[in-house]
Amino acid sequence: MKKRLFLTGPSGAGKTTIIRQALGPALAYAGGFVTERSLGDGGRLLGFDLLPAAGAAFDSGFERWRFLDYSGPKPAKDNEVFRSHGVRLLKEAEYYPFVLLDEIGGFEMLIPQFRNALAELLNSELPIIGVLKGPENAGEIKRRFGLGDRFTALTDNLRTVLSKDANTVLLEVKAPGDPVASRIARAWAEEYVSL
Repeated sequence: MKKRLFLTGPSGAGKTTIIRQALGPALAYAGGFVTERSLGDGGRLLGFDLLPAAGAAFDSGFERWRFLDYSGPKPAKDNEVFRSHGVRLLKEAEYYPFVLLDEIGGFEMLIPQFRNALAELLNSELPIIGVLKGPENAGEIKRRFGLGDRFTALTDNLRTVLSKDANTVLLEVKAPGDPVASRIARAWAEEYVSL
């Protein structure tokens, strides 16, 4: 089994769920980060938050940083979240037995400090599991936030680098509960998550 496994595919395909089920209680020992939806009354989307990967294993006790805010009349993004907290979480990942990156390939790729820290982490020997934003999702972000061709070039480059890397598997998730992706994620966890 290769050291890095990234699930990709359309929104709602269950990529994050597959990873969290494969990791189980070991999620509490992950370095890296997760992104989570923040919902308000009636399930209204308020935004997306960044938090330490281990924070996803607990209901409280971990700080969250809002990087996409949908509470106003227009969606707003906060690059500073990835420039500061995102970079710190990537650098601190070396102190953990494995890394969870859920997810990469969004507007954070426009931030040079984040790209550099991500490149360092991807060039390390650490086992990494995560979600890579699919091209259609990246295209939606580009349209919604008026991002230019540089954004497309950076996200396409990340996908190309990962697909050509000898230590990385990019696995397309077809639908929620995808049995192949679930089996491979469990096999990855059995090999690289020993607590």
